[in-house]
Amino acid sequence: MIKSNFSGICFFVTINYLLLHTWMNAWAEMLQFADRLFYKDWWNSTTYYTFFRTWNVVVHDWLYTYIYKDMYEIVPYNRVLSATIVFFISAIVHEYILAFAFGFFYPVIFTLFITIGFPMFFIRKTFSNLFMWLSWSLGTGIIFSLHAIELYARQNCPPYPNYYLDLFIPRSWSCHEQFNS
Repeated sequence: MIKSNFSGICFFVTINYLLLHTWMNAWAEMLQFADRLFYKDWWNSTTYYTFFRTWNVVVHDWLYTYIYKDMYEIVPYNRVLSATIVFFISAIVHEYILAFAFGFFYPVIFTLFITIGFPMFFIRKTFSNLFMWLSWSLGTGIIFSLHAIELYARQNCPPYPNYYLDLFIPRSWSCHEQFNS
C-alpha cells in the first residue's frame, strides 16, 4: 500500500502540474487570456474546505457559479443542501470521466468523495498540513490499488453474459478463479 501511496501522490502532483499549470497556461497564452489563476496554494491546505476551493479554481468557480448559487436560490437559502448537491454532482462527473477512460464503472472515487471528503468538508477545525498530505496519499493509494485490481480482473476473468451488467458490476468482486503467479 505504501508504494501505491507514493505512486498516487506522484501521479496527483504530475497531473496537477501538466493539466492545471502547463496545459491551461499554454492555452491562455495562445488565446491571450489575461486571468491565469487556475489553482491556488492547495499544497498548504490544512482543511478539506480549503483544499477543495484551491486545488482547481476553474472547476470550483464553475461549480459555485452554476450549481451552488442556483441551488442556494432554489432551496430557500440552505447552504448545506447546496453544498451536498455540488459534492454529488462533482463525484458523479469524476466517476464518469474515469469510467470513460477505463471503459468500466468502478465507484471508488465516488465512495471516497461521499464517505470521507464530504464529511471532512464540513469540519472546519484546522488539521495539520501533514494530515492533509497523509490522507491524500492514502486516498490516491486506495484509488490506484483498487483500479489496478479491477483492471487485472477485467483482463483475466470472464465477463458477465449481459454487456451492460458487465460495465457496471466490478469483476474483482465476483471472480473466484485461481491464478498461477
